Amino acid sequence: MKFFDKALRRRASLLVITTIFFGACGVPSASMVVQIPESELPVELNQQATTSTTSSTLVPESAKDTTSSIPEVVSEQVELYYISANRVVATNISVASPATTSQVLAALVAGPPGGDNGFGLRSALPKNLSATVAISKGIATIDTTAQFLSDLSPIDQRLAIAQLVLTFTRRPGVGQIVFTVDGVEVAVPRGRGDLSKPGSPVSFDDYSSLLIATTG
Repeated sequence: MKFFDKALRRRASLLVITTIFFGACGVPSASMVVQIPESELPVELNQQATTSTTSSTLVPESAKDTTSSIPEVVSEQVELYYISANRVVATNISVASPATTSQVLAALVAGPPGGDNGFGLRSALPKNLSATVAISKGIATIDTTAQFLSDLSPIDQRLAIAQLVLTFTRRPGVGQIVFTVDGVEVAVPRGRGDLSKPGSPVSFDDYSSLLIATTG
């Protein structure tokens, strides 16, 4: 009887131990998902992986050089001669370089420049002057029409010729001027009032007496 009681007590003890053991293992009695709040998650698990993308735009070399490839306009000073009180004086203007004879002639015929450079100046050359300039071996041949001189007074004829001669003999490579009318060589008034021989070249010195003396 005592032996039976001991065996019974031993079984009861084993049952209690087994119950405690399985209860301690935390085996769930039902299947369910437990969601843990983000605030309770470890920092390492709560951080989301971020990817930063750096975009770069490749600019073609040709596009980079667009502004720097714009050609620069180069100019040069041209000495033109105009009239002040029936004398001749030089003034400078800027024209695109290299200045051609056509550019110089057009600038001269256009009349004195505006501003201080042209103040008080006039031109004896008509605005509708038709003329061409050809240069060969240091001599410039200026061909014009008969109307050019016939429409001018004697004093303006001399001053107009002086404007042309003084202006073009100041150009590089030109030392003398020959005048023709419709291709025919003609005589022109020189600075002191005398006439040159037809086809005879005239020079800067032939009109220096008409220049306004400058000081400084």
